[in-house]
This record gives sequence, structure tokens and C-alpha cells, in this order.
Amino acid sequence: MNKYDCTLQTDVLVIGGGFSGTWAAIKAREHVNNVLMVDKGPRDWGGLGSMSGGDMIVKQPEFEASDLVDELTYYYDGLCEQDVLKEILELSYDRFMDLEKMGHRFYREDGVLQSIPQRGLDKMRYYFYHPYGKGGSHTTEVLNKRLQELNVKRMGRVEITRLIKDGDRVVGAAGFHGQSGASILIHAKAVILAAHSGGWKGSYLLNTCAGEGSLLAYEAGATLRNMEFIENWNVPKLFAWEGQTGLLPHGARFLNGKGEDFMRRYSPKLGAKADPHYNVRGMAFEVLAGRGPIYFDTSTLSEKGIRDMTPTGGWMKLNDTKLKALGIDFFHQTTEWMSQVLTCFGGVKADKQGFTGVPGLYVAGRARSVTPGVYMGGWDSCLTATTGWIAGENAGLSAASQSETSFDESLALEALHEDTAPLGREGVSPKDIVRKMQRLMSPIDVCILKTQDGLARSLSRLEAFRDEVVPQAGASDPHYLVKLTEARGMTLITEAFLRASLLRKESRAGHYRADFPHRDDTRGPAWINVRKGEHGMEASFDAVPLDRYPVKPYRYYMDNFNFPVCASATVSEKQN
Repeated sequence: MNKYDCTLQTDVLVIGGGFSGTWAAIKAREHVNNVLMVDKGPRDWGGLGSMSGGDMIVKQPEFEASDLVDELTYYYDGLCEQDVLKEILELSYDRFMDLEKMGHRFYREDGVLQSIPQRGLDKMRYYFYHPYGKGGSHTTEVLNKRLQELNVKRMGRVEITRLIKDGDRVVGAAGFHGQSGASILIHAKAVILAAHSGGWKGSYLLNTCAGEGSLLAYEAGATLRNMEFIENWNVPKLFAWEGQTGLLPHGARFLNGKGEDFMRRYSPKLGAKADPHYNVRGMAFEVLAGRGPIYFDTSTLSEKGIRDMTPTGGWMKLNDTKLKALGIDFFHQTTEWMSQVLTCFGGVKADKQGFTGVPGLYVAGRARSVTPGVYMGGWDSCLTATTGWIAGENAGLSAASQSETSFDESLALEALHEDTAPLGREGVSPKDIVRKMQRLMSPIDVCILKTQDGLARSLSRLEAFRDEVVPQAGASDPHYLVKLTEARGMTLITEAFLRASLLRKESRAGHYRADFPHRDDTRGPAWINVRKGEHGMEASFDAVPLDRYPVKPYRYYMDNFNFPVCASATVSEKQN
């Protein structure tokens, strides 16, 4: 590739066509005339949000944001960006009302808005769309309609491989079309990164997020945060199912091989009505103790729970129909479940305005990090709407006030040529890189009950593979060049996860070290930042600024659980 096939110019470029990118584009359009949104998937598909239930956590007017921030500080074991989360919560009700004005109505019974409290918290509640199963697709429909009304330009099948800078400032991006291979250069006054921070393709629902968002930010000089926190989920062994967040409060249970509600052993107060990471941890200890396999029991669901959670549309309805044809009635039997490594909870460090610290670059949605590995239903819908709005507002204002920037097309093309050099070259297949990263992440002493031995073992193997094998990769056509870009991103987030997990010698929130099972209260709560240094990836602590935060941590969600203390060598031995 020695010339580009397409060059574009816009005021604000949004990378990622999911809910966060859409909200960002809608808001940015208030300040500038030209907004361009690109996505590697089909145009207007709506990202992962299109396949969600459409549930949304909202601070309703009867609550105070400060009270919800207090709950989140507790839930996150002190790793809470209190100023950012207060801003998000304050904006959530307006975005909730925006959706309803667009025609997306949240469920009411007899005119009363219905909600489900999350994770044993009082005020963090999600509001849901009915009929169940259609919420994500309907949200996509109303948001796309709004994009069309605002004349936001959209392009699908575009894989961005590089953010282009003029000095320290991001002035655009370079990439290629995932079907034709045509190269694309985009000059922009401001860029919003709204691509998912990445994952390990653990489920067909999450096959698209692989790490390109983190890779773009990292190579542009941004700081990544919370990379040690990953989505360790519990899922049916033979199929996919959405909704345990709603099912557990309605009476569903996790059982061990002896039929025991085993999470009561580890948390008499909460049982399994907790973040899945605590349940996965309990599952791991049960299996290590010889009390597996693990089952999910829905026979104890309330009638209201069955009525509210039975899918009536979307992929979940299709799933339910196919399962019943096989004799599986999800709501009236137990099904075997397992743990699964899905996605990264880390992302780009940013301030209240969504600014990354790199001039010209803003971030939204799961591309930025506010969640230290513990999650609750409907939170992503809230975060994508509000952080998208915030990034769109500030990127739009920045672009509106920005004079013309210099975009050196020859230098951009040179960078793009480096990224696309594997096209048509024989070499290691992208799927082999993906499978290697999955194998490095899958041991129990790496992903769930982390140990020094397990993490160091995987890191050593990754370094050798990164240096010796990944550079030999090839892509037979543009589709596989997309897959190779994903594999490079996955390699980056795997390394960041391992390095940050090794540095955090304590257990807190979604991170559990079997060799350091307690919180390090001598240091106090601190994030881990990951940056590109002169000699490679660097990880360092960044203390939570409690001196300027109103909530001083005085209670910790992790203290609701009492997991057995076992030698880390025992975990590694049983793993091997």
C-alpha cells in the first residue's frame, strides 16, 4: 500500500459506534457542524449495547448524588473517582429522560416506574425496558434516528489503527476499510475514543472487543488505569444467557455439586446477591475443595421474577426458543455454570471532562475506566450515556474553538503503512495470537485466585511470544488484517493486566491475590497507572486523593466475604 484511497476532514471524529460513541456524537453536534463516527462493525449496528437488555442505573430525583457516591465508595473498596462519579450520577436522570423523549420507555406497573436494587445496595438501582430482551435493540433504534436527524456522518467497516499527532496534539487518525482494504486518513480538530477497552473473545456476545481502543490510546501517550481488573463472569457451560443481575434478586441461587447454596458459606449476609466476581471466587474455592460442579438454580424464582426476566425478543428470545426445542427450560431447572474470562475493566485515565491529558483526545464509555472490577446491572448503560455526553460536550467545544491544525498526510500514510504491512504476507495467523492470549489468561492462578507464580509465569511466556512470534504475523486479506489488529490489542491488554496484577500485592474490589488475600490499609486505596515508557510498559501507583474527596472510606464491600486463606502454592499446584 503506497498511497491512500480516502482522505476525510471533520471537526470531531468519534471512534466507536456503540452507545457511548453515539451519545458523544449527538452532543458534539450541538457545537460543530461536522461530526464523523466510524466503527469497525456495520454502520449503525449499535455496538455491544444493541445486544444488551437496555437496563440503566439512574439517580432518580428523590435521591442525592452524594449518597450514591457513598455507596459506590463502599462497593469499590475505596477505589472510587468520587468527583467523576458524582458528575455521572447527576447527569444520568437527564439522559434517562432523553431516552424516554426519543420513545424508549422504561417499564412501569400501574404508572409506577419499576427498578431492581443492585448488589445489596440501597440506592443503586436499575430501571428496565419491557418486554425483556428488546431493550438494547430499541435503544439502538432511537439513538440512530437521532443521529440521522442531526446529520451525523457515519462509516462502518473502518478499522482505525493509529491516532495521528502534530507534536503533542492528536489531529486525526489513520486506518483501513475492513472489506476492501482501502486506506483511510481522517483529519479532525478533536477525537473521541469510544471503542471498548478490550477483551479475550470469551463469548460470541463479546467477540468484537479485543483491545484496539487501549492500543490506540497507549501508543498516543495516554495513561491506562485499572488494567488489573477484568470481567471474570459466571456463565452457563453450554450456552449464553443474559440477566443473572436481575435473576438473583428475584430468588435464583448458585448451588455446588452437593446441592448447597455455597455462597452463604462465604457471605451469610449477601449470599450470591453480589457482584459475579465474588461468586466466581466462591465457585473456584468450591471446585478446589472438591465440591464441584456448579449449578444455577432458577426453580426458586418468584412468579414476578419469571414474568419480568423471560425474554420476549432479540437474541435472548431466539436463545430461549432454541433451548426449549432441545428440552431445556431455563426458568424451571438447574443448569451447569462455569467461570469465563470476558473483558477488561480498565481503560484510559481521564478527568471530569473526559480529557485524557493528550491534547485533542477525549474518551467515553468502556474506553475509559471508572470501575475497579466489580459491576452491577445497568451500569454500562448509565456510563455510556453520561460519559459519551461529557466527552461530546468538551470535544465539541474544543473543536469549535480550535484553529486549523496541521495534518501531515505523508507521515500519517507512513504510520499506516507500518500497521498494514502484514496484509498479503504469510505468517502467524491472528487466531493463533488470540488463542495464546486466552491460554495465558485462563489458569485459575492468573485470572481468579491470582498468585505471584501464576502471574509471573504467564508474563514470561507473553514477553517471549510478543517479541518472537507476534512480529511474524500475517494477514491474507483485509478481514484478517482487522483480526490481526485485534490480536495486537489483545496482546497489549494481557501484558497490562499481568503487570498491574503483579504490582497490586493486596486484594481489593475485583482483584484477588491468593498470596495477599487482605487489603493493604497501610498504603490506602491507590489506582495503578500503565504507560508506554522509554523501555516498554511501565506500571505505577496513583493514590486516591482522599484529601479532596468528601467520602473517606469507612466501610468496604469486600468485608462482607470470608474466603478461606490457602497457600498460593496450593492454588498453583491444583491448577497445574
